[in-house]
Amino acid sequence: MSILKPGTRCVIIAGCPENIGLVVEVIQRLGAHGDRSDAYHVKTVSGRNFHQLRDGGDLLRGYSNECVTDRHKLRPMIELVDQVKDIQAEDVLQ
Repeated sequence: MSILKPGTRCVIIAGCPENIGLVVEVIQRLGAHGDRSDAYHVKTVSGRNFHQLRDGGDLLRGYSNECVTDRHKLRPMIELVDQVKDIQAEDVLQ
């Protein structure tokens, strides 16, 4: 999977069920962190707390708008500008 840069906005696609679909922003890539092979420090874009956070094996009501999560749970959002650049590049190649 690609490395996400700070500031990248992503959608949570796995993990705590109530957090799936939240939009977050990458604060920092942590890499190997605890039992995670590719961890990221993220925060909610809205500033609201996460609905659920895992504390060990327990799911707790969210108490923070920041957390550490695995890369495979994050799907980067494509900016409209990037899509336009891709379309223009395809036109040039044809």
